[in-house]
Amino acid sequence: MRRAFWLTFLARSPGRRRLVFWLLAALVAPGCHKAPTTDYASASDPQTVKLIQPSVRNIVRTVGQPSFIEAYERTSIYPKLTGYIEKWIVDIGDKVKKGDVLATLFVPETVEDFGTKKATVELDKERVELVLKLVTVAEADVQSAAAGLAEAKAILEKYQAIVERWDSEVKRLTHEVAQTVVAPQVLLESTNQWRSSVASRNAANATIKKAEAELLSKQATLAKAKVDVSVARADLTVAKSEARRLAAWVGYLTLTAPFDGVIVARNANTFDFVLPSTGDPTAMSRSPYQAPGGTAAPIYVVDRTDVVRIFVDIPAEDANYVHIGTKATVLAKDYRDEPIPGTVTRTSWALNVKSRTLRAEIDLPNPGSQLLPGMYAYAEVIVERPSVRALPLAALSYRGDQASYWGYDNGKAMRTEIETGISDGKWIEVTHRREPASATAQDGKRSWTSIDGSEQVILGDLSILTEGVSVLTGPAVTSVTPDLIEWDT
Repeated sequence: MRRAFWLTFLARSPGRRRLVFWLLAALVAPGCHKAPTTDYASASDPQTVKLIQPSVRNIVRTVGQPSFIEAYERTSIYPKLTGYIEKWIVDIGDKVKKGDVLATLFVPETVEDFGTKKATVELDKERVELVLKLVTVAEADVQSAAAGLAEAKAILEKYQAIVERWDSEVKRLTHEVAQTVVAPQVLLESTNQWRSSVASRNAANATIKKAEAELLSKQATLAKAKVDVSVARADLTVAKSEARRLAAWVGYLTLTAPFDGVIVARNANTFDFVLPSTGDPTAMSRSPYQAPGGTAAPIYVVDRTDVVRIFVDIPAEDANYVHIGTKATVLAKDYRDEPIPGTVTRTSWALNVKSRTLRAEIDLPNPGSQLLPGMYAYAEVIVERPSVRALPLAALSYRGDQASYWGYDNGKAMRTEIETGISDGKWIEVTHRREPASATAQDGKRSWTSIDGSEQVILGDLSILTEGVSVLTGPAVTSVTPDLIEWDT
């Protein structure tokens, strides 16, 4: 039986089959002292295979891409106004703090407009104070007119009482004169008093009407004064807004640093004429950091270098495994020969429609600004999949893009389609297997089942297997590595 096993083993490849042929020939050659034996496997005998089960492993895949170091921020300083460079202060290589003055522009008409607007604001403030005082005066006039009206009404009441008294007296004396009790002269005097009181009452009525008219006039004057206050305040608001607008324009006359950083380019010279759209038109055509087409040269270019960033383009098959916090390393040989550890700071989330890659960004602290923008670097993103079911790559076969393994089922080899995850080049994550055609659902579709490690997977020369072929199991696999497979004997 031992001889038959080795003959079967040697018959699995063309080279081994030739060796078997020569061995058989030697056994049956004339002069051999032993009789020919038939103790060997025929071509139709079941193949002996080894089995393995998906094991729990940590899959680590490294995705590396060449890149280069970029400043965390780079800002080109252009003028907002058309004018002349009055004074430039810093040059390339100078370190600046946020808000430091880089250069000043000379635009005198803007400064004069700002001065005019400031004076207008002060004038409008005085107008507001004036109309507020006029409102106070108008309010006092209204109160005075109201008091006059009240006084006139009081006088009317006085004369009304007098009229009523003399009216009663005249009626009494008229009755007594008719009875010759009182002389007609007394009645005449009382009648004259009654007429005088009526005239005074009418005069009081006229005074009331005049007082009412004057009160209405004073109230109208007060309302107008209040409207004048609103108008004056609105004018003041507009003037202040214009002053702030011109103050902003005047602020543009000073070019300042947007953040802590280093000046990497300067195109400013004393009394250069600069424009908002083109910057410094007198800059040399070879000046650095010009806009595409060379039509716009910034006055300054400032780099922020306390943090630098490196971009890595992740292939689509690894995109779902790269997230914020994924481990990474950056090797910049111009800086040092050792990789710098880091993590993925952010990703673009969406794939690039042209390259089908995910843009990942690694931010690295840069104390001392020793990592210079523009240095070449090699960035690696370390994708880790801990405690996943995995198989050696040698256990898988492919039909197009569909991966599968040969499973052992009741003495037969059965091809099983599977879904895979990431691979480290030797092992590959396996997640789901497709149920055989006999286990279809009611709708006729074959379902996918999670791989749980109980699957019996054939490992070895898969090219000799066919669907449903009978196979024999050999020794169990006790240790599997990509380079060494140990079997029970």
